[in-house]
Amino acid sequence: MSDIIILGEVMIELAPLDEKRYAIGVAGDTYNTACTLQGLGVDVCYVTALGAGRQADRIRSHAAAQRVTLVEPDIDPQRNPGLYIINTDDTGERSFEYWRKDSAARALLGQPDTLRALLEPLKSTPYLYITGITLALMSEDCRQWFMSFLDDYRSQGGTVIFDPNYRPALWPGTAEAAGTIGQVRAVADIYLPGFEEEETLFGFTTIDEAATALLASTAREVVLKNGARTCILVVDGTIRQVDIEPATEIRDTTGAGDTFNGAYIAARLANIAPVAAIAFANRAATEVLRVNGGLLTTGQLQQVKEILQAQQQQQQ
Repeated sequence: MSDIIILGEVMIELAPLDEKRYAIGVAGDTYNTACTLQGLGVDVCYVTALGAGRQADRIRSHAAAQRVTLVEPDIDPQRNPGLYIINTDDTGERSFEYWRKDSAARALLGQPDTLRALLEPLKSTPYLYITGITLALMSEDCRQWFMSFLDDYRSQGGTVIFDPNYRPALWPGTAEAAGTIGQVRAVADIYLPGFEEEETLFGFTTIDEAATALLASTAREVVLKNGARTCILVVDGTIRQVDIEPATEIRDTTGAGDTFNGAYIAARLANIAPVAAIAFANRAATEVLRVNGGLLTTGQLQQVKEILQAQQQQQQ
């Protein structure tokens, strides 16, 4: 049995090498987290749809190389994976252009019966991770079914981990995003937002206000990301500011939050305390900032894994 289910979309990524050349990669917010987790020794079951064609096969080969288990419906020969291009400014800050409207994953996330057939057999998996991007790609019928699935999953002992990962362009409006994300936020056991998302979606004006509200939420553990220097940890009925080391070498910010999430989850599943898990996750995110694209290299993953193993040994 896998350790964690992740539901989302894997895409073809074009990352700039110079003004005229791009590197073809495989990425996506939940997939970046999946690869980080798997590289750190957490067994991932990734539920998605890829469709047909050479790029779909490219993704399948990439997932196999990363040892990420894909769970897909029957292949739709009329659909393909989505694609996005990374644009970076002089500071390494990224923006994206997407081609995903007719992707195979988006079709899957509009079909509750098909999604049910994939997820129901996995209900005994102890952890489930989802983001707001995946929610945004779902049809309304699929969201309603998925909320019921989350209730059943948690009632059987499953732990829901949620990053709202709010992308305005994917939603009809802020109100719908806040309503949907708020529903999942209310049943999340581990919640991994950024302060800007809490501010935009739920109207908090200060980090203290957001932290106080989250202290009263159902989530037993919250890491509220607040820029490059601090996180707010809400756990065991307390609020604590955790200082982190800012990155000093930034080539591309793509995947930093996804990598942070994967490393944090891996550390917590390895029984690393939350404050130490935040420091470890920040170290992993700093590494991905040094490369183009949203994934750690094999060498970086190995180095980060060795750090995690050393921390585990220190606790024994």
